[in-house]
Amino acid sequence: MEEIRFSELCNFSMKQLDAHKAVPDYKYLLYGGAMGGGKSYWLRWEIAYWLMYLTKKYQTSKIVGGLFCEDYPSLKDRQVSKIAKEFPDWLGELHSDHKEYGRCFIAKPEYGSWVIVLRNLDDASKYKSAEFAVIGIDELTKNKKEVFDDLTKTRLRWPGIESLDCKFLAGTNPGEIGHAWVKKWWLDADFEEEMQHKIDQFFYIPAKAEDNKHLDVGYLDDLASLPEDKRKAYKDGDWNIFKGQYFSEWRQDIHVIEPFFIPSTWRRFVCGDYGYTAPSAIYWCAIDEDGVIYVYRELYVTNHTYEQLMEKMVSLTPDNEEISYMVMDPAIWAKKGDSELSGAEKMQWKYKELKGKALNIQQGNNARVVGWGQMREYLKPYVRDGKQLAKLQVMTGCPNLIRSVPALVYDKNNIEDVDSDGEDHAGDAIRYGIMSRPRATPKPKFIQKKVQKDQAYSLRMV
Repeated sequence: MEEIRFSELCNFSMKQLDAHKAVPDYKYLLYGGAMGGGKSYWLRWEIAYWLMYLTKKYQTSKIVGGLFCEDYPSLKDRQVSKIAKEFPDWLGELHSDHKEYGRCFIAKPEYGSWVIVLRNLDDASKYKSAEFAVIGIDELTKNKKEVFDDLTKTRLRWPGIESLDCKFLAGTNPGEIGHAWVKKWWLDADFEEEMQHKIDQFFYIPAKAEDNKHLDVGYLDDLASLPEDKRKAYKDGDWNIFKGQYFSEWRQDIHVIEPFFIPSTWRRFVCGDYGYTAPSAIYWCAIDEDGVIYVYRELYVTNHTYEQLMEKMVSLTPDNEEISYMVMDPAIWAKKGDSELSGAEKMQWKYKELKGKALNIQQGNNARVVGWGQMREYLKPYVRDGKQLAKLQVMTGCPNLIRSVPALVYDKNNIEDVDSDGEDHAGDAIRYGIMSRPRATPKPKFIQKKVQKDQAYSLRMV
């Protein structure tokens, strides 16, 4: 199908056309942001176009692409029902249960018999034997990173088609369980070491409701009339404020600070959440005289045993830093057998081996709802010396905490709790730290000292 005919058929907005024109240059493209940006519409038509394009470029037929939603009701409402109305009969046919492809849309033979299979993501691993020349996910942030891995690492390929021509396309709003990893890659360009070679293959096209020419003025007026925080999330697509955000108090300008010299007199402690396949999150904290906690160092690693983790922690802690105690998640006190040491004991043993002295490692209080409530109190802004601050301050050297804590979302089954399926490792670590009830550094005391010579008094700090 010619480009001009496709443009007339799909009737893309200018922003959707921008996304359409970017697809050839990037392997992983994300479109969306605010509510009403037309991302679901763009996604189904873009997949259809790309399959037509591949059919013509490689002179082949029956190429398969996949269009996915998080569950079947969402798939039916957002995609299947819309394809039935929008895709013309002359282009192909929508099947509810094709004998080979199941629920799908199949193009007419004169257009190459390409196929869009329509699937849900209740279990992405069930597609491990499938292959797709293009994969599209509607509302990407409703999925964990494992879904992306399951679909793209071995499934995004097609015989005879070059790898860069096999595309991953997605549309989404901010928020939900996958907010942190989606924002990390597409908006922050923050990639793990094994992903560094793919940095130039990711691209994000932000879209707002006003970019969608099909919306009526009333819808835009409704978005504009929302309270400021919701307006930023829904109308502007602000990835720092979004629907379902657990800690809506988080503000970059209030909670994130540049590093500074920490007085040696301030009390210090370490808090952490252990993981092996999942990250271990360890944080060094200092407390000033007003009880403000400053998080100044981060260790965020995978595939470390308890001993290896402690060894890394010791290497990062200067000898002149006096750590009062360490508080860790209570799970590491569990023993698998009568003769085996617990994780906490292994860490204590390793510390003593390296430093020649014991470290006070405390068992964290895992009262989740109470702990999150206390953490919220530390995040609430207050005014000190004419500036808006909070009792939790995070230095810029802790990027995973800064990224993941504001991305935490509510548990759908318990709105008082955080959804533990998200990236909550840093949040858990800080929660353990706050629940350890760290005491403020004592304020300096002054005494009056009488000077005999002139009977005057002076102040001396003790």
